[in-house]
Amino acid sequence: MALFAGLTALGAPAAAAADSSGDTAVTPEPAAAQLSPPVAGQVGGSAGLYAVAGGLVMVAGGATLWVKRKRAGQITIH
Repeated sequence: MALFAGLTALGAPAAAAADSSGDTAVTPEPAAAQLSPPVAGQVGGSAGLYAVAGGLVMVAGGATLWVKRKRAGQITIH
């Protein structure tokens, strides 16, 4: 805990020096404030179902690819 406090104290002057670069009255708007949300409104109750189904499709595709490679002899298990 003391090591963390010591490292924090060493970094504080550097952070203060980086902050004191000129006019502090005007701060730029964050980039996240300029972006619109990807989904407007509330996410429906079936969002979890779609996520699980998408995960199952990914697993099935990976398993199919693994079986193809195993049969072709590209995968060897030692």
